[in-house]
Amino acid sequence: MVSKIITLVGESPTSWEDATTNVIKEAQTSLRGITRIMVTEFDVKMKDDGNIDTFRVKAEVSFRIEA
Repeated sequence: MVSKIITLVGESPTSWEDATTNVIKEAQTSLRGITRIMVTEFDVKMKDDGNIDTFRVKAEVSFRIEA
């Protein structure tokens, strides 16, 4: 078996959990054979007033290559 890994960034105005869910849902709509999704980074985009604007996660999505 050979796998490929791509990096996706998910965003949410409410939480890192929702941002992760957005990555998973999007990956499932366009990829087959997903074997692993590993969140590698968490960050936030800030507003000018110092409040959080957007929660973001960077995730590696691993999936099987089809012959």
